[in-house]
Amino acid sequence: MDALLLNLGKLLVGFFCMLGPIVFLMVHLHARDRREASLAFTVLRELNSPDLRGLFSINVASRSIGSDSVAIDLWSCSREQVWDVVEKLSAKLPSHVQVEVNGVSGGRLRSAWTLTVTRRFNAPALCP
Repeated sequence: MDALLLNLGKLLVGFFCMLGPIVFLMVHLHARDRREASLAFTVLRELNSPDLRGLFSINVASRSIGSDSVAIDLWSCSREQVWDVVEKLSAKLPSHVQVEVNGVSGGRLRSAWTLTVTRRFNAPALCP
């Protein structure tokens, strides 16, 4: 009976050693996908206004090491609309997310621009 339990224990340890890395990878990928979906939902909720419909596209990239990034392409938008988008998103997204806004203003191909917003935690002031 002891030999049977010992062999059963060895079998269970073998299964855990074989399936453990696969389960860890699946859990890690699932968490990354949920984080990407959450970021995309937050961005789409903020950009859901009648004046921006059809004028933007988004690309959400979630990395396992490093910061997440959201790239928004705005086409034929005014500067006021761009700044409104940047203000809304920088207030709603977590601080580790980098927001990049790309666009062409005024319908001219030579006036392409990129704006990157990265928020970090503010360091406390050491002045009395």
